[in-house]
Amino acid sequence: MFAKQRQDVPYSDNYSDEDIAQLLGQLEKLKEAEKLQRCLYRIASISQADLNLKDIYQQLHEIIGELLYARNFFIGLLDEEAQLVRFPYFVDEKDQTMDNTREPIALGEGISSYVIKSRKPQFLTPEKMDELIRAGEMKGVYGSTEFHYWLGVPIISSNVLHGVMVLQSYDPDIGYELSDLDLLDYMANHVATAIESTINSEQRKQAQLKLAEQHRELAIQNNQLTDTVNKLKKAQTELVQQEKMASLGGLVAGIAHEINTPLGICVTGISHLSEEYKLVKSAMANNKLTETGLTDFFSEVEESINIVTTNMKRAASLVNSFKQVAVDQSSNEIRDVNLAQYIDEIILSLRPKLKRTKHEITVNCPMSMNIKVNAGAISQIVSNLIMNSIIHAFVDRDQGQIKIDVEEKAGFILLRYADNGSGISEEDLEQLFEPFFTTKRGEGGSGLGTHLVYNIVTNVLNGKITVQSKLGKGTAYLIKFPKE
Repeated sequence: MFAKQRQDVPYSDNYSDEDIAQLLGQLEKLKEAEKLQRCLYRIASISQADLNLKDIYQQLHEIIGELLYARNFFIGLLDEEAQLVRFPYFVDEKDQTMDNTREPIALGEGISSYVIKSRKPQFLTPEKMDELIRAGEMKGVYGSTEFHYWLGVPIISSNVLHGVMVLQSYDPDIGYELSDLDLLDYMANHVATAIESTINSEQRKQAQLKLAEQHRELAIQNNQLTDTVNKLKKAQTELVQQEKMASLGGLVAGIAHEINTPLGICVTGISHLSEEYKLVKSAMANNKLTETGLTDFFSEVEESINIVTTNMKRAASLVNSFKQVAVDQSSNEIRDVNLAQYIDEIILSLRPKLKRTKHEITVNCPMSMNIKVNAGAISQIVSNLIMNSIIHAFVDRDQGQIKIDVEEKAGFILLRYADNGSGISEEDLEQLFEPFFTTKRGEGGSGLGTHLVYNIVTNVLNGKITVQSKLGKGTAYLIKFPKE
């Protein structure tokens, strides 16, 4: 993330007009960076709010409008099963609708399909559009073609293409630049995460409603059971199986976060215990409770308590780690940090992404190393470097190694991050810390990861960062910053 710091331009008679202009330009870039950061925080917070998708799209429109001209804005989502592009949010001054939506179009037709097909950001003018149609690269155009400028970027999360996000201008005096396309592409990566999280949340809600309905049906079936022991045992087996399948279906449909696994186990354990309690209570009321039945019930209680206790502790540990890292990344608070433990928490917070790979991360840091630092800066640096390795360094590898070494020397913290990935060419290495530089344009790469790391190290931690790399031999970063 961009650092939320600003320094006023010091006045001196020795400054030339060129120096002052340069400093003012730097301040303007910093203001834009701060504005972008605020917008990214707002996008990230959207997924945590209890909002429906339509409200999500409305807020995304407002946020993007703070950075770019967005009078005409729409989101198209890919429906691969139906081979359609659907438009749940569509605001256009030429093609206005009552509910800000638009009829879907067949995949492969229209400008939006062109972006989805290419998986790359596209900057179009009417002339460019006509050229693509004549070349057979674009089929059909829907809606108004009176635009002067058209920006479209793919919405990609974890290399999964969700759809397209579009800005366009009908005013010849209000245009876009290539840097605007880069910015919109970068925003789209964060929008993809917010949309994906919201969709998963709605799926979980639907699964919970379905599970509740199944529970009600099971209760009705329970009331219909006969008094015979054999039928009761048979019905009990069926109900347990149905409960198991219902819970499994709910988890498969709705679980997207690591935390839901232990919590789901707890819910299942308590639900099973509740059913057993009902059965014992019914048997007692009907004078059918045997000593063996009571003993079995106590065993079930003990087992269920152990399961719930174990998984609640696991969930609490995950929550504490995720919570602290999340709070730190949205704060500039300076606090005392045990660096070894905190790096472990950062890695744990990345577990939902890391668990899909076989990459190994080794941390060598003294357990006694306590420092007073902007914890959010450390979190952002480590997270960005790890994700950069996964996305870029290990793109063609099933298994990679990451090593983080930390030591204290002469009042400074030395953090060395290294991977054994594909490495970086000498030509690309010279541009590595430049904004929007990426070799993965249209594949989820924003070109801001290493640039943000550089800004955080230099501006927030008042440190220095250097990088060494060779093709095929990995990349190493050396970060040096004051202990306090």
